[in-house]
Amino acid sequence: MIYRRRLKKYVDASQQDRGVVIRRNKPALVAVDRSDSEEIMTIATSPSATERDLRLDFFRGLALFCMFIDHMPNNILADFTLQSMMFSDAAEVFILISGYTAGMVYGRAMERQGFLVAGVRVYHRVWQLYVAHVFLFMMFMATVAYTVGALNNSLYAEEFGAANFLNEPGLAVLKALTLQFQPAFMDILPLYIVLLAVLPFVLAGFRSWPGVVIFVSFALWLAVQFDKRIALPAYPGPDRVWFFNPFAWQALFLLGAWLGWRGTSGGVSWLSRRWLFWLAAGLSLAGFLIRFNWTLHGFYDPLPVAVSDKPLWPFLNKGDLGLLRFANVLALALLVARLIHPQARFLASQAARPFVICGRNSLHIFCLGILLSALGHFVLSEYDSAISIQLLVNLAGILVMCLTAGMLDWYKTMGRAQPPRFAAAQSGRGNRLSK
Repeated sequence: MIYRRRLKKYVDASQQDRGVVIRRNKPALVAVDRSDSEEIMTIATSPSATERDLRLDFFRGLALFCMFIDHMPNNILADFTLQSMMFSDAAEVFILISGYTAGMVYGRAMERQGFLVAGVRVYHRVWQLYVAHVFLFMMFMATVAYTVGALNNSLYAEEFGAANFLNEPGLAVLKALTLQFQPAFMDILPLYIVLLAVLPFVLAGFRSWPGVVIFVSFALWLAVQFDKRIALPAYPGPDRVWFFNPFAWQALFLLGAWLGWRGTSGGVSWLSRRWLFWLAAGLSLAGFLIRFNWTLHGFYDPLPVAVSDKPLWPFLNKGDLGLLRFANVLALALLVARLIHPQARFLASQAARPFVICGRNSLHIFCLGILLSALGHFVLSEYDSAISIQLLVNLAGILVMCLTAGMLDWYKTMGRAQPPRFAAAQSGRGNRLSK
């Protein structure tokens, strides 16, 4: 009997560590944290039935593909990505989903394990992101430096913002380590690192003063819209600042974190109101019609522009997250949440699988996509930019991203699989304990 009680106590403790919460008669939305904010799962009423919210993986994968395509200039497929169909683009989608998943995962961890343990887990993830950024920076700089030397074309160094690294590498590396040096394509990970670093304090605020935290967040975003001096300095100075202003983008990330945090305790009731749905639909439709009209005008110049971009430009600033970009991505997120089931059939189809597996391994695929974008840029600029070559470069890059994500998924599955001998040994041990 003593052994049985000890075994039961051990099993109960291990279930708590995994963060599995089972509710009767109602599905529970649960975060399973392996020090990775991507581990989001939906636990059905049966303890053995575990399913992810595939919407998060699918749209994060879609954002990663769009980033890869958009980073290559004079790329015909860039005219058919998210940026050509709405005021916002893949960056807003990526940050909103990242905030939502982080709020869900670490919000649950804070409720179960307290501020200290949840904070340690958040900063472990911050460290992983920082290491990934430094590794990506060195790989990116090595690629650019080698290409500049091999092709004897210094214009690439200027185009990728790597000239300072080649001229004063010591100082440039030091500034990169402090996140101040952000060459082309290398500005979104520093933003994510900074935003995630403040998350433990924000989650603690959500528990006591959620209204105050949200108000302060939006007030800071609004202040940035009127005062461009509210920014972080960047290298080389003295007038350069971070392209993605953390003081503005924190509003999108923290709003997503609040929604993810509330999702673990029943969600936000007023988001289901009908008038809000129709408002979101109207905003999304207007954004699509206006933005796609601009895209078509770019293809065929005689086509008239329905709404000029000049009066809208102050509200479309990407670095400071202009109002139209902010409102557009929130409206689309509400439509997706209301119209698409977390385990919709098309999300589990073979056609959606490339998006899902890449979104599931977003950090690795993001870093890979940045390097592939740089290589694709060199190929299209140096050799041939015919449409057939553009399509081939895009296809090759996406194929490499999908194959890499598939291998990562396979590796994780093999790591979770229990060897038969080990399983048999555990079974035999359990039988001995019960005697």
